[in-house]
Amino acid sequence: MTQIHIEATTNEATGVRSSVPAASPDWQRVSLMAGGVLFAIGNLLHPLQHNDAAYESATWEAAHLTIFFSIPFLVLGFPVLHRLLAARIGRRLSAFAVAASVAGLIGIAPGTIIETFVAPMIGHAAMTELESGGMGAVNALLGGFYLGGTIALGWAVRKAQLRPRWAGPSLVLSAVVLVAIMSSTSAAAGVVIIAATMVYGLALAAVAARA
Repeated sequence: MTQIHIEATTNEATGVRSSVPAASPDWQRVSLMAGGVLFAIGNLLHPLQHNDAAYESATWEAAHLTIFFSIPFLVLGFPVLHRLLAARIGRRLSAFAVAASVAGLIGIAPGTIIETFVAPMIGHAAMTELESGGMGAVNALLGGFYLGGTIALGWAVRKAQLRPRWAGPSLVLSAVVLVAIMSSTSAAAGVVIIAATMVYGLALAAVAARA
């Protein structure tokens, strides 16, 4: 578990002591930033729809593998975000937002591997059959963690007034948009979904860059 190191400082004008978090390990900030950028790139590469034609796309494997490899970077970088949030809004809310986000991201990982290697082998019809059963229920549960964690994280970032100021509302909006449109399979919906997931990655990268 990451420890939070606290340094006491004194305001010379008032003599009031306050606690601020010590400098975070720079590699965690870089990891969060890299993960956010990779997550955005992976989603940018993703075809607009899930079908047999998409499985043959030149960017299908690259998109899912890039998303997969972005997840460890994000997870390893989240402690720096947790410290920033805990120092401003308390440990309980920040821990919930970060833990739910981590659970959601880890839950995405197996699906990216299945989409990369299994889906092209068995075809879209078979994948649809799998997703209508237990696999679909698991994906829905893990997707709930991702969406709920994103909303909680965005709200926490906004409440903590982390910079850039657009990051918190953008995280919340990205999750709300996904909830509203995720059942659609059209190409237009694909554009919106890709944009929303890119916003998620870029918002986290921006917060890390300003940390």
